[in-house]
Formats: sequence, C-alpha cells, structure tokens
Amino acid sequence: MTDPLDNPMGLMGFEFVEFASPCEAVLEPLFETLGFVQVARHRSKNVDLYRQGQINFIVNREPQSVAAYFAAEHGPSACGMAFRVRDSHHAYARALRLGAQPIELPTGPMELRLPAIKGIGGAPLYLIDRFGDGQSIYDIDFRFVADAPLHPSGHGLRCIDHLTHNVYRGRMRYWAEFYERLFAFKELRHFDIKGEYTGLSSRAMTAPDGLIRIPLNEEASNSTGQIEEFLLRFNGEGIQHIA
Repeated sequence: MTDPLDNPMGLMGFEFVEFASPCEAVLEPLFETLGFVQVARHRSKNVDLYRQGQINFIVNREPQSVAAYFAAEHGPSACGMAFRVRDSHHAYARALRLGAQPIELPTGPMELRLPAIKGIGGAPLYLIDRFGDGQSIYDIDFRFVADAPLHPSGHGLRCIDHLTHNVYRGRMRYWAEFYERLFAFKELRHFDIKGEYTGLSSRAMTAPDGLIRIPLNEEASNSTGQIEEFLLRFNGEGIQHIA
C-alpha cells in the first residue's frame, strides 16, 4: 500500500477522460468503433457516459460549457480528465495552496459539485472521490441505460495505461514541475528521439499510486516534427493520445 507521505493527494488512478466536439456525431461513432458502449446519460445535461472495462469516457455536448468553449478553440478533443483521490476536499484545498488555479463549473440543482483545477491547455483536471459501483458520481448525476452492461468488455480494453501531453518547446519543465509539486509525480525516464530532420524530447512522469502515467513530449530544438504539427493543428498544448 502506498505510504500517505509519498502520496499526499491520495491518488488512486484515472476516473474518466472528458471529450467535446464543435460538430455533432463525431466522437460517438469513433468510440463505438473502438468498442465503447453508452451506458448512462446525465440527468439534466447533454452529457453521456461511454465505457469499456474500467475506462470511462464522458462526451459533453452541453452548450456554453467549459467543454463547449474548449472544443470551439481546439476542435474534437479530450477537453478534461479526472484523477481518483481519497478525499476530494483535501486534494482540492491542497492543490490551491500549492498554486493551482481553480475552475468553477456550473452545477445544477441536486448535482454533485466536482472540484477541478486548470490542467494542460486550460482543460479541467477533476478530483473525484466518489467511485466504485453503487457509489460513483454516475450513480448520482446520471441515469443508466436500460439493458446496457455496466462494464462492457467491448474489444478487450480494460484500463488507461497512460495519456500524453504535447507541450510547447521550453514548457516541458513547467508541466513536469506542475505534476511533481501538486501530485508528487516522479520522472521514470527522460529520453531524446532524434531523426534526420525531426526530433523530440520526452519525460515519462508517473504518480505515486503507480496507476497514473503522463508522458510529456516537446519538440526538439530546430525541429518541426510531429509535436509541432500537433500544436499547430490543435491550437495549443493538450492531450495528444490515450493508451
């Protein structure tokens, strides 16, 4: 079991990744092709939960929401992510004390208030302490789809191993220190990949629970390769892939 002193935020893995798109019917067919199943709908918002194994993907179509504005700026994308924590109030307060910027998310009547801080590219990083069948945020804020399996096996995907951040040149250290300072991440490895014309630097960061892994990628000096292309197409830093 992880020593609380080594895991001051009480991290316990990923809870969900949130997605949004400025165009309708872009994300859902893709997720279904990948084996995800819509298992729940939000009680009052245009938000759906897609699931495969223990992986939760939230599709947020709510107009004038943080997700909608993010999608308008970046296109179809991962617009937020959530970490499981032992105590969300403690984790949120500690994050703010350490310099994190809060994100205020509109909460309707009888809805849970989900604490969130500003993460990569300005996307919300939620801190969730309600998880597990029967006591999760979905049991309170969502209605499960009749006859849909609770944890569909899909194509055999079971959990999120890691998700990457592509960052601007010179910003990799900033984001490494962000995760180190707030969440006690450690660097597993740091490597440079150099080709004839392009190259990149990468720092593989991992949380003290061993369940959250976030590689940080930065374009090498004097290079215009895949990281630079992503930043131009995406219009900023963000989550580049999930595996």
